[in-house]
Order: sequence, then C-alpha cells, then structure tokens
Amino acid sequence: MDPVTAGALVAAVNAAVSGAGGEAGRRALDSFGTLVRRVLRRGEGEPAGEPEPGPEPGLDPAAIPYDDGARLRQLADLLVERARQDPEFGRDLAAWMREHGGAAEEEPGAVHNSVAGDARVTGPVIQGRDFHGPISFG
Repeated sequence: MDPVTAGALVAAVNAAVSGAGGEAGRRALDSFGTLVRRVLRRGEGEPAGEPEPGPEPGLDPAAIPYDDGARLRQLADLLVERARQDPEFGRDLAAWMREHGGAAEEEPGAVHNSVAGDARVTGPVIQGRDFHGPISFG
C-alpha cells in the first residue's frame, strides 16, 4: 500500500466536498468526520483506535475546516502522521481516500468541468483551467 500524503488527502477531501450536495457526498464527509474524531479524541500515547475524550488543542473535531486551506492542510498533516504511527488507522484512511477521493487519484492538475445534477444555468458558463487573455460574450 502506498503511504498516504497530506497533499493527496487534501485533494481527496476537496473532491468529496465538491460532491457534497448529494447523498454520496454527505456520506463521504460523515465518514471523514468519523476518521478525524478517531484521531482527535484519543490521548497522545494511545493508538488511534476507539475515540477517547479530550480533543487535541486547536482542532475541534466537530468543525473540520473544509473551507480553510491552511487549517485543512494542518489537519491533513496530523492525520498522515497518525496514519504512520498506527497502521490500522492508515489502512482506514487510505480506504476512505480510495472510496471517496475520486479526483484525487488522477494526475496532478487534471481538470474535469461539469454542470450536473439539479443545476440550472441561466447565463453563460466558463469552465476550464489556466485562462489567458480576455473572455467576452457577445
């Protein structure tokens, strides 16, 4: 099994968050929250197995920072370190990434634009990556 990296974990969480509007996305975020709580509620010298009271200072397990890149990276670094210390947790984290991280497994920089689900577009849509120069509708 390849080791879990913080960058790949952040990408997987972002992929799950982008799909959070549907039931599958909500399940992905719920299961990620369970993994986070498993780590944050345990004592420093214990394996990351069953949750224990006492969250780590500065990180509230109920408020995973999906919309704060720096804090999400801090959380990812912590989870990756715990995955290195506890192989069972590492397997569970890697399994979550495989199941819910979809786009994170693709090549870095890949872009897949879509308008899907119940989206209603009432005007122009621009999708892409690395735009250069002016864009106009006319």
